[in-house]
Amino acid sequence: MRPHRVDHPPVARLAAGLLREVPELTRRVFTAIVAEDATYAALDTERLAEVREHNRRNLVTQLTDLAEQRPPSTEAARQTARLRAAQGFPLGALLHAYRIGFRVVWESLVERATADPRYPVDTLATSMTTVWTLVDAYSVAVTESYRETVVELTRHDERKRLVLLDLLIEGRVSDWTALDGSAQALGLPASGPYLCVVADPGVTMPRGSAWRLRAEDQVGVLPVRAFEGMDGRAGVSPPYERLTETAAALRLATLARASLPEGVPGVATVDARPVGALLAASPDLAERLAGTVLGPLLGSRESARLLEVLEIWLETGESTADLARRLYCHRNTVRNRLDRIEQLTGRSLERPEDVAALYTGVLALRLTGCAPAQESARKRRPGPSDSRTSFQQDLGTARPRWRR
Repeated sequence: MRPHRVDHPPVARLAAGLLREVPELTRRVFTAIVAEDATYAALDTERLAEVREHNRRNLVTQLTDLAEQRPPSTEAARQTARLRAAQGFPLGALLHAYRIGFRVVWESLVERATADPRYPVDTLATSMTTVWTLVDAYSVAVTESYRETVVELTRHDERKRLVLLDLLIEGRVSDWTALDGSAQALGLPASGPYLCVVADPGVTMPRGSAWRLRAEDQVGVLPVRAFEGMDGRAGVSPPYERLTETAAALRLATLARASLPEGVPGVATVDARPVGALLAASPDLAERLAGTVLGPLLGSRESARLLEVLEIWLETGESTADLARRLYCHRNTVRNRLDRIEQLTGRSLERPEDVAALYTGVLALRLTGCAPAQESARKRRPGPSDSRTSFQQDLGTARPRWRR
């Protein structure tokens, strides 16, 4: 916007006279600002002295512009706006202070004009128009500079936030300390307990979290009280007190997420899914267990149906009659399939040690993504456990009731 040029000799002469009264005008402006604006009234002595000096410099600039009939010099106001934005000062309070300053200038012009008969009546109207035109020019300059600075600071803060979060994730505590890392810089409470969350890409992270999108997942850190569950596949660490413990928490959250098969939604912890977490910690071992425990079964032409029966039984511990109703088949068929599982694997469904091995093998198979398609799954009658993630129940539910 093109600066407004002050072009009225009487106003210029009045302003030139006011330049000699800058100390008194500074006092009046400063007193009015502190009295009328709570934000300024709450400042400490050092900041108030800074405000007073800014008032003085602004008055000199504004009155000089009026006296010399030149366009308003808003650079000083822009610098002040940038400084206040960096200090986190409210824009509304800053604009209010400028309006107060211009009000005092206008009142002073009116006082001088009414006291001197050389100035015609229209000088008052002209002075008001001139001053409030300057108010508009300064308001635009201050608002633009303030908002530009806020955008720059926000970008800088976001870059710093990501750097600090990366340092925590990577366990680089010394670098975190060197960069003055703090919970405040991440938008987190100053003290724990915290949680670390690892989720699939696209899963909405909880509000109040500091999070980072990575190539294959996204990582978030948040206060425990802010966690209200999530939609999608995610792992959550146990609570921890210090942000510098995030790297260790991340490992547990990563294992918890990996304990859920790909594509299976749910929120997991290593405490709730210990077997899955152990298998996720050693993918090679998981693949080996799946092969050694279930190898003969996987080589069978009926592997998909046998795995389906075994998985449901391990998950629910249902009797053959219940399994038959869910699978739309005769109970003798279910019994025969369970017998066949025992024959192929060489393990008994009545021995806890063998049941544990089969449970581990089936879960390892699912986590490694090698399970054959279950052709009869589309025909299965829904059961009470279908709304839950497979194997969320404890092994104790797998009771040897299948022979009943």
